[in-house]
Parts: sequence; C-alpha cells; structure tokens
Amino acid sequence: MSDNFSAKETLAIYGECATTITFVRDSFLTEEKTFPTMQDAIDYLQALDATPLGVVLHIRVHGRNIPFDRDNVAKLMRELL
Repeated sequence: MSDNFSAKETLAIYGECATTITFVRDSFLTEEKTFPTMQDAIDYLQALDATPLGVVLHIRVHGRNIPFDRDNVAKLMRELL
C-alpha cells in the first residue's frame, strides 16, 4: 500500500468483505479471528485493551486474500477514528 492511501477509500472498496485478523499477543500466542466485514474487524482492533505485537488483516476478495500489515492497519485505525 502506498504512503498516500486513504482509509475511507479502502473501506469503501473492501468494507463489506470478510476480514480475518491475525495477531501476535506474545512470542508464543497467535490468534486469528474472522469478521463478516472489514469495519467489524477494525472496530474489534480499536476496542482491544493491549496492543498486539503484530497484526495483519486479510481481506477476502474474489477468492483471494489481500493482506494489510501492521503499518497499514495503524493508518486505517487512525483515519477511521
């Protein structure tokens, strides 16, 4: 994703897509949760008490996953507050 991407535009394009969050709590514990929409996944991340060590969103589109890494997830969360 480029430095000038827009969270609102991304949400408009992928907002209704199923989204899986993979996050690392510590060096031994990795969790994965799937949500019906991208907005649901972002809302879940924003509600977490502790920031995970690592986060990747996988947006399911046309039979494939589009990954968003921790930096891009942070941009999404900042812009969508």
